[in-house]
Amino acid sequence: MQLLGGTQEVGTISGVVTMDALPPVSVLEVTTDQEVCGEAVQDESIIADDGGHVGNAVVRVTGLPWPTEVNAPSIDNVQCRFEPHVQIARTGSQLLVTSQDDTLHSTHSYDDRNRTDFNIAMPFSGLEVNRPLRRPGVVRIECDSHSWMRGWVVVSNDFGIVTGLDGTFTIERVPAGVHELTVWHERLSAQPQTITVVAGEVTEVTFNLVQS
Repeated sequence: MQLLGGTQEVGTISGVVTMDALPPVSVLEVTTDQEVCGEAVQDESIIADDGGHVGNAVVRVTGLPWPTEVNAPSIDNVQCRFEPHVQIARTGSQLLVTSQDDTLHSTHSYDDRNRTDFNIAMPFSGLEVNRPLRRPGVVRIECDSHSWMRGWVVVSNDFGIVTGLDGTFTIERVPAGVHELTVWHERLSAQPQTITVVAGEVTEVTFNLVQS
């Protein structure tokens, strides 16, 4: 749950992100450092329950500013996967990169032009490094040491939220009026929607994703 707005008239946006055709559950083969990583890891590129509710989708409200106080973004190397897999961060914030693994990770960030933002060697657990997220766009994070590892940071001037594993999201205290909502997903897509938020009421919205 996220809170926005000040003393002006506000309402709530409540929604769900879904898909029709569920993909089979797949795993990715671990080819190195199996003593730390295990023999396989789940493919997290599409996370959906049996009802087709999609997690790890980023829903944004166009033009809606971020609240004054938000948690700083962070990404952790945990058993040779990135945690969280998907997140949204305010433009200009500092991303904290950490590792819990006693193996060499090389956390490599690419911007939406496929240019390197940073490439950090993480040779042991407990290391913490901050890196700035200077420009808006979708940042892809990989590990040069483990080819299956991938994470995403949506860097945005507009406020947004990541759907839970049940595909739902709630944004409270949104100023009353007309707003455009967009959704980003690493493999799926949906058209933007325009909604009207009414003061003191809940506006419901559903996004149905399709293959990009």
